[in-house]
Amino acid sequence: MNRETIKYVLTDFHSRPLPKVFDRDLKLPLDLNKVISLVGIRRSGKTSLLYSTMQRLIEEGVNKKDILYLNFEDDRLFPIKLSEMDLVLRAYHELYPEKLGKTKYMFLDEIQQVDGWEKYVRRIYDTEDIRIYVTGSSSKVVSSGISTSLRGRTISFEVFPLSFKEFLCFKGIEIKQYSTSQEARIINALNEYLLWGGFPEVAKTDDSYLRVKILHEYADLILYKDLIEQYGIKNQYLLKYLLKHFMVNPATLFSLNKLYNDLRSQGVSASKNSLYEYVEYLRRAYILFKTVKYSRSFRAQMQNPSKNYIVDTGLIRVYQADPSRDIGRKLENAVYMHLRASENVGEIFYHKNRFEIDFVYQKGKDFNLLNVSYNLDTKDTAKREVNGLLKGKKCFPHARTALLLNDWQPEFIPEDVKIIPAWQFLAKM
Repeated sequence: MNRETIKYVLTDFHSRPLPKVFDRDLKLPLDLNKVISLVGIRRSGKTSLLYSTMQRLIEEGVNKKDILYLNFEDDRLFPIKLSEMDLVLRAYHELYPEKLGKTKYMFLDEIQQVDGWEKYVRRIYDTEDIRIYVTGSSSKVVSSGISTSLRGRTISFEVFPLSFKEFLCFKGIEIKQYSTSQEARIINALNEYLLWGGFPEVAKTDDSYLRVKILHEYADLILYKDLIEQYGIKNQYLLKYLLKHFMVNPATLFSLNKLYNDLRSQGVSASKNSLYEYVEYLRRAYILFKTVKYSRSFRAQMQNPSKNYIVDTGLIRVYQADPSRDIGRKLENAVYMHLRASENVGEIFYHKNRFEIDFVYQKGKDFNLLNVSYNLDTKDTAKREVNGLLKGKKCFPHARTALLLNDWQPEFIPEDVKIIPAWQFLAKM
């Protein structure tokens, strides 16, 4: 890597208009004296958020030449070493000597490609008048850098594929003007969202064949780039087995010991340590998330099975032969991701003992019990979902209880249980 290459990349960025991007609900701070880090799965919109932030800066009067943007997956920069990072500001100041000592905005995309990047960011943060934004596709790489060199100097934001509210806006569907026909359109959009997910590139097209191709490409890219290459995984069969296991079983309880015994019975060679590490890698890559059983005892939380969710229901389609299978679990998965991305929501739990509750969580000052059901097709199903909440109310008398449904309400609704259409819940943040 040399200064001339970096100059070319910088002038190329400055000479091109910023791409037009979808306006996400998340707005990054513009003039906060902190390193702003974005973490999330690939293709979720991190780069678009950087572009929209640059556009807002320009609208606030910042000259575009005060902005430096480098994508470290750009083949012109790859591979770049930590020792070469000093060339960036040198090249920039050679291009624009009048900017020396002036406030600058630096956007470093896919920073995990540079080993030890946090040391460079720490130094220029401490010595330059510069606002820094970084993105990464691995929570391990970004968070480890933050927890060591950048502790107290950064604010992190998680970036996920489109929420259902954003998906509706993306599709041009208004939710303010309410009508029966509009409600039907929104419910149809929710079914589409559950089947295809919220990756922006997938939502952009209505071509089913193209959507499948895009999702397969994403799945392969994440598997090889963010898992196998990132962690030097040798037992690729085991990793692929685990990934498929979680994809075809969303929103279900998971016991590592049970899976270990199942693998042994099939003659698959795997240690418990390897299983634990591989599951952790899936979480670090923002593919897999979990809730634990609600308990005041941390030990009890750890001893009980976790319940696992996938970052985007569209990825499930890559691994499932029947796309309409487990639509209820996909709805529950979408609700978890909605809660995860919502403001003021604390840790999310499930409860399962004499009764079952899908989500136990605190939002602001309110303690909430929430069950999710796509279709109450029998009286027994309705009774189970409602009774679970009523029993939960006895254990948590001050909790708010709600049952999310797709598009049908039971004949009898207890006073203590609020029925909320799933689309209404998901369309709000």
